[in-house]
Amino acid sequence: MNEERRGSLKTASDGDETFNFDGVFRDVNDKNTRVKLYSAQASVKDGKWTEAETILNETIKSLSEGHDQRNLKLVLREIERYQKFHIAMASPAVSGINWIDVCERKPEMYFEKFDELPQSIFTLKNWRLAENVLVGRRLLSHQWIANKIRELHCSHVRAGMLLGVLVDQRVQEDGILVYYYPLTAKEKRFYMHDVVSNHLRDIELVFPFPPLQSIMKTEIHCPDEGWEIDEKLALQLGEGEVFLREYSVKFLKSLGREDLFLFDPACSTGQFLSTMKAGLPNCFTFGQDLSSCMVKYAKNRVDEARCANALDPQVPDETADVEFVRFINSEVVKAKEARIMIEPLLKPLKTGGYMITFGHTPVLVSAADFKMSGRFEIMQCVGGDPEWDGIFQYYVCKKI
Repeated sequence: MNEERRGSLKTASDGDETFNFDGVFRDVNDKNTRVKLYSAQASVKDGKWTEAETILNETIKSLSEGHDQRNLKLVLREIERYQKFHIAMASPAVSGINWIDVCERKPEMYFEKFDELPQSIFTLKNWRLAENVLVGRRLLSHQWIANKIRELHCSHVRAGMLLGVLVDQRVQEDGILVYYYPLTAKEKRFYMHDVVSNHLRDIELVFPFPPLQSIMKTEIHCPDEGWEIDEKLALQLGEGEVFLREYSVKFLKSLGREDLFLFDPACSTGQFLSTMKAGLPNCFTFGQDLSSCMVKYAKNRVDEARCANALDPQVPDETADVEFVRFINSEVVKAKEARIMIEPLLKPLKTGGYMITFGHTPVLVSAADFKMSGRFEIMQCVGGDPEWDGIFQYYVCKKI
């Protein structure tokens, strides 16, 4: 986002001409160019990948250098990358992985510029044991392909996104460089299936690199005044959390109580809490948000909603059974801010209650941050289901 920009974050959903939020949204300013971009996405939905590439290539040629051309080139690269690396759910897998053999392979290298999509590079590791660390890079979201969201990537990580075993990583002046021992497609399928089926409680998914804009390497983040949003964009943002909402309802039901007090300190439009209420009708939902625009929508969806900063919880101390933290994420706050928010968010949570941290953009804290607090027992770091054939960040921490 441009440094000189002030006020609430504008969106492209109503045709705003100065839409510069270049994280995973990658929209364009010119209305006619936007029509072309959305047309290409619609072609992808219909399975017409070549047609989508043609639309983007022709539009790129018609533009001069600048914001819109740069974003279209990036979208085109994401389409090409998806077709190259995507692995279908039904594709075959090996019966196991010989890690010694993998680590004898010739390393490969992947580079990502700071101002493109470094937030899509991730690592996978067993957070309980010192074992191989895998590295990967997200591909186009299945929901973008279905033309349901404008975000290129979502929270869901699948087998085709894996690169291999991490060998080394470097930060240089223009971006991030990772070296890895490559995995075959069959090995990637085996690894992801094994994680989802057997090791959800052991694996941590971390996105270590935030997107940096401008020569000053400024992190993309939401303005202090919050988001300016309409219902159309709100529904698109909600689409990015479909798996997360389903998984959260299952988690709440596993606690064996219907009368839970649920608190969301950055509740957005209240759609998430309303889904929890639908799954557990006897729970009490309390949401607050920095944006008065968001709260306007939330009041119609939750039991109680207030306009306030998440660092000033409107819930009395030791009140909430479960607190959903969905905002200490990439492109919402800065990484250094995310770390200091854990302690204030502890106060409204009961001892023995659960803080659940996730989002449709990468979480900016890790198990290490929760451990450093000394106030949590970490129950798990990722969620997933064999039916979905993938995982997502989902930190469940019990307050002690």
